Amino acid sequence: MLETKIRDFTNDEEVRELVRAFEQATILPSQFHHCAHIAVALTYLAEAPLDDATVRMRETLQRFTQHHGVNVYHETVTRFWMKLLDHLATTHYRDMPLWRRINLIVERWAVTDPIAAHYSRSVISSRAARETWIAPDRLPLPF
Repeated sequence: MLETKIRDFTNDEEVRELVRAFEQATILPSQFHHCAHIAVALTYLAEAPLDDATVRMRETLQRFTQHHGVNVYHETVTRFWMKLLDHLATTHYRDMPLWRRINLIVERWAVTDPIAAHYSRSVISSRAARETWIAPDRLPLPF
C-alpha cells in the first residue's frame, strides 16, 4: 500500500485521497500530522460554510480517533483552527486551486503556534476547553 500524501500536493486528487484515507480511517494517527489536519479542514471549508465544515471536521475527527483508540479530540483547538483557516481561505487564498491554497497555508501556518497568542496554557489545557468552545483569554480572535 502506498503511503498517503499529507502535504506538498500537486493536484486536487491527491488532496481527495488524503480526505478519503482520513474519513475511512485507513491512515494511521502517527501519519496524520498537523499539515494533514489543515489539508482536510481546508477541503471541508471549500465544500461548505464554516459551521457545516466544523461539524463535519468534529464528527470525522471523533470517529477517526475512536476507530484508532486514541482520545485526543479537543473542541477549542478544532474550532480555533477552523475559524482561522476559514478566514485565511476566504481573505488571502481565495482565487486558487484547493491544492495550491493548502500548500501555501501549510507552508506558513503548520510551523507556527497561533493558539499560544490567544490562549494561556492553563485555559487551553483545561478539560473544559477539550470538551467545549472556550473563547480566547489572551488575545480575542480578529475574525
